Amino acid sequence: MNWDDLRYALAVSSRGSLTAAAEALGVNTSTVLRRIAALERSMGVRLFERDRTGYRATSEGGALIEALQPVQDRIEGIARTFSQDDSASEAIVRLAAPAALSQVLIAPRLGQLRMGHAGLSILLHVISGAAPARLGMLDMALTYGRPVAGDMIIRKLADVGYALYAIPELLARHRMVKSGDLTGMPLIGFTGQEPAWPPAQWQAQAERVAQTVFRCDDAESRRAAMEAGVGAAILPCFLAEQKPGVTRLLGPETLGSVELWLAVQKEVRHVSRLREMADFLVDLMKDRQPRLAGIA
Repeated sequence: MNWDDLRYALAVSSRGSLTAAAEALGVNTSTVLRRIAALERSMGVRLFERDRTGYRATSEGGALIEALQPVQDRIEGIARTFSQDDSASEAIVRLAAPAALSQVLIAPRLGQLRMGHAGLSILLHVISGAAPARLGMLDMALTYGRPVAGDMIIRKLADVGYALYAIPELLARHRMVKSGDLTGMPLIGFTGQEPAWPPAQWQAQAERVAQTVFRCDDAESRRAAMEAGVGAAILPCFLAEQKPGVTRLLGPETLGSVELWLAVQKEVRHVSRLREMADFLVDLMKDRQPRLAGIA
């Protein structure tokens, strides 16, 4: 058994696809496929099966990943420990956050954080939003939905309200006979692979009378499709209401909200730059609670 091949198995398991695993490892997909095949030959078992959503571990593969995970966690913990020198000229914070939240709220305000921390460098990973099972090499993450605590310290920051939006031109073509009547309305929504978020559950109910014509796990793409008149979109209120010209058809009181949580690695919580970053995120979301909830 080649120990290096085990990294490839872990990457495919955590990312769910050859493409995502290849990007994480910095190689091409054929290399990932070749290394997985070599590992399966050396072990004499099939580790992964392909289905319509990607690659899924077999029972043997799941047992291998379960055995490897503590080893990977330990190695990543050692790597984090040796990268936590606050006296270094460049202090790096590894943060993951949903794309819309990163673009609308976090990135535009990083300047004020760095004013007092000239050596601070932020490595931002954009995620779909669902809570990760583990942080890996990340220092912290903003996620939709409560994370499994594990080796993380978690804190709820806000409720993110969702609503249904459309442009006036679409409404002129598809008039709602009464408030909430979506019969025949083209919808833009989630992919169906999300956790049991209230807005996703509302979408499933709405599809009894309306057709979802575009599904995407990226809120920015859903907004772009809505602005192009493709359909009425399910969007977080803080994103949809940045610009005028869109109509809120149904609000968070109907579609519901998703909890926003902050997860921080336990062993790095005493590092000053990480405390400062966490405090910055907590204050940022606290100051924007009404906007996030969709009641501003």
